[in-house]
Amino acid sequence: MAIKTSAFGSVELSGKEAERFIQHMNSDKANPLAMAALARGREICEKIKKGEAFKLNRHA
Repeated sequence: MAIKTSAFGSVELSGKEAERFIQHMNSDKANPLAMAALARGREICEKIKKGEAFKLNRHA
């Protein structure tokens, strides 16, 4: 997929790239590792908002 972008402009998709992007957004499954990372990040965010302590686990 080709994506055209610059520091001063927007991202533009056209033709087959745009069609594939729409298909990807509508039907492809989310990456389970990304979803787990998002859940961990949201938990940390909530703890920060409440002023609670939290621990970051370093995964090798």
